Amino acid sequence: MDLKGYVVLITGSSSGMGFEMAKELSAHGATVILSGKDRTKLDHAYGELSKGKRNVYKLRMAVRDEHSVSGAAEWFERHFDHLDMLVNNAGIGDNAPGLEELAPDHPFYDIPLSAFRAIVETNFIGYFLVTSKFVPFMIKRRQGSIVYVSTSTETMTRKGQLPYGPSKAAGEAMSAILVKELQDKGITVNVICPGGFTDTPMAGTGVKEFFQKNNLPILPADVLNKVLLFLASSRAKGITGEKIVGKDFGKWMKDKNIIWEEIS
Repeated sequence: MDLKGYVVLITGSSSGMGFEMAKELSAHGATVILSGKDRTKLDHAYGELSKGKRNVYKLRMAVRDEHSVSGAAEWFERHFDHLDMLVNNAGIGDNAPGLEELAPDHPFYDIPLSAFRAIVETNFIGYFLVTSKFVPFMIKRRQGSIVYVSTSTETMTRKGQLPYGPSKAAGEAMSAILVKELQDKGITVNVICPGGFTDTPMAGTGVKEFFQKNNLPILPADVLNKVLLFLASSRAKGITGEKIVGKDFGKWMKDKNIIWEEIS
């Protein structure tokens, strides 16, 4: 599978699932733009991924900051003439400032308002900001793919998942609206999620220790690689409005009667 000339911007890609997805697409020839707000982490990720490659770029962007996102869009316009895929992966949860010290079973009234706002602004408003600034590049060519990295549906209303779950639910609701608004412009919008607790920096230390102590399954950070690679392939042309679970990707493909050699 050759993705040479295919341009992808992935937010929150200086670590975790975002970095793994960037690595996967880059390995198949795609031009990948790593994006994150932490300069040190972004520089490290860029250094790791760009070794011996010319198809990797870095773009510092804070998805919650309109000025930062607008500046990133201006940078993109100066360097590229098209955008094939935008992956809205940036997100925070138990790693939000103010939540790290709380027990995994903390009551909702112990959540600091600052942490509540940070999660909603990153996972939902950040999705809106980035998409609104970058989708015009796709509209110009009447083609493109928008991907939103969400969470399992059960997590959205599960005890202890406030405000992370609702923030992702809001993102999925917005995705459903974008499907309808962009369907006549040649742009697809799909939601992807791991399908369980995933080993990424977003997972708070306490939560990870809880899963390990209770022998609960932990998914690897590359659980969405094949899903994103498929969405970047020609076999995904026209597929929109879907929610694809990484853990159950094979079953989803089978249910859709899609044969794709990269699934193995």
